Amino acid sequence: MQETGRAEQEEPEELPELANFKVRGRSVKTWVIGAAAVLLAVSAAFGGLGKASAEVPPLTAGTAVDAGQFAVTVDRVVTVKDLKPLFQPEPGGALIAIVARIKVTDHIGTTPPSDLFRLVGVPGIKETEAPMGTTTIDDETMNPVLTPDTEQQVAFVWKLPKLSELPTEVKVTVQGYEHSDESILDHHEKWLPDAIAAEGTIKVKDNTK
Repeated sequence: MQETGRAEQEEPEELPELANFKVRGRSVKTWVIGAAAVLLAVSAAFGGLGKASAEVPPLTAGTAVDAGQFAVTVDRVVTVKDLKPLFQPEPGGALIAIVARIKVTDHIGTTPPSDLFRLVGVPGIKETEAPMGTTTIDDETMNPVLTPDTEQQVAFVWKLPKLSELPTEVKVTVQGYEHSDESILDHHEKWLPDAIAAEGTIKVKDNTK
């Protein structure tokens, strides 16, 4: 009589389920449930998974914002026909400006960076677009160097294309900055862009009329 193969004679050994494995006397399933419970407890203590990093403080007119290198208070957003002789729009267009009180918190004076403010969702202006320039309100100094601990009111100006209707409200973001004691590139201390410090929708005052 012909002998059948060994593989046919013996049934394959059934592998145990992962849930039945034990680690230190406890099943893997129990360890997984326990780890998940700890993760949820920790995340709840800090406001939920990813919540702390996702939330951005609200921005409202007249409220101070800590932007790291600067203390910033947006006073208003306005549209104007022009700001001669400093700024002029394209033919048929207008200008839109964020007017803010800014104070340098560092011990070194500096010019407000071009990315300190951004306009979001404004027709004709890209969300990454820098202002065409800045000027102080009191003495009309272009691109001023701000003195530490001295608050100055500065206008950040953008060009608006010719529109059928000017925006009545805009979303504004304030860029935050983080101090670095030693830059990787040049080994000098400096302020580097960090997370957005605040964002919010602000009504626009029409001064074109």
